[in-house]
Amino acid sequence: MVPRTGEYTRRGGINENLPWTMGDTQIHLNDVDYVVENTCPLVQLPVVPPSAEEEAIGGYIADLIDDGAAIQLGIGGSPNAITQCLHEERDVGVPTEMFTDGMVDLYEAGVITNKKKTLWKDKMVGAFALGTQRLYDFVDNNLGVEFQQGKVTNDPHVIRQNYKMVSVNTALQVDLTGQVCSESIGSLQYSGIGGQLDTHRGAQMSPGGKGIIALRATARGGTISTIVGQLTPGAGVTVPRQDVDYVVTEFGVAHLRGLCVKDRVEALIAIAHPDFRHQLREEAERLMLVPRVMVAVP
Repeated sequence: MVPRTGEYTRRGGINENLPWTMGDTQIHLNDVDYVVENTCPLVQLPVVPPSAEEEAIGGYIADLIDDGAAIQLGIGGSPNAITQCLHEERDVGVPTEMFTDGMVDLYEAGVITNKKKTLWKDKMVGAFALGTQRLYDFVDNNLGVEFQQGKVTNDPHVIRQNYKMVSVNTALQVDLTGQVCSESIGSLQYSGIGGQLDTHRGAQMSPGGKGIIALRATARGGTISTIVGQLTPGAGVTVPRQDVDYVVTEFGVAHLRGLCVKDRVEALIAIAHPDFRHQLREEAERLMLVPRVMVAVP
């Protein structure tokens, strides 16, 4: 922001490469003690083509998103794949935490119109943008895009007011009762919590809303299952099992909301990688999550 006493500024800025954004984004110079200008290029997050597994996940999730729905997408290959599969839907709205390049694609394709949004009708609303220069150019001086503070965009009681709100976030592990870990590998912190639990809960409180957790069925080159009997010791529970709604892998969709433990186990084993299903069933029996199958010996 270039200092101009008693005024808001239109151009210049702390960094001249930053886009000028609308919404709750202006600070009056009277409230600023120091301004340090620089010309560093913005951090860019390249668009990584989704894998075959992520494309399958994206297709399943796209089938769960109706015309007129509002969507929040997290970061990663699966959310990126969703935007490639949504071109049949119409009048989708965006109340999100993070703006992504895929949202620009959907807007230009006429999928995102924001016409049926409950809050900030006709506008895309988020807390931050992370992507390529194309995304930054899109949000620059765009009257159809507003930035709000995270305490607004991630407030479940704000999110719930969006009609048919769909929250999509990724995970590292899901245990057979539905506990979701999205932040650590055992006790090793892998990423932040972000707004995952807030958006997941808010979406389920929305009329016709859905909270979706997406993950590939295996990790480490297919050598381990991400659907597990128990979370790795020390792992953080990002979404408690009582809050989980949908879990999606490349092998299908498990709708866990309202299910008992036994039915949750069956639903999650069904979307695990086939190579691990027998092992998971044995683990479920050992943990007494399902009755042990007794085989009569002749």
